[in-house]
Amino acid sequence: MADPKVTIEQLPSGKWACFLHLPGQETPAHLGKEFKNEEQAENWLNVSEAVTAIEMMTRKAAAAK
Repeated sequence: MADPKVTIEQLPSGKWACFLHLPGQETPAHLGKEFKNEEQAENWLNVSEAVTAIEMMTRKAAAAK
């Protein structure tokens, strides 16, 4: 299985969010937080809450296969 990829994208509301792209899944998963700017979203990816969310979603997807 290829490694998951995380992107930061601007939402239609103007806020920024992080998305997890998993191999074999067409739609990326929203990691559950929205930010006022891209820098805040990028910084959030370095905290344990983000790491935990990514690990949980990756494990859940692997278990569903």
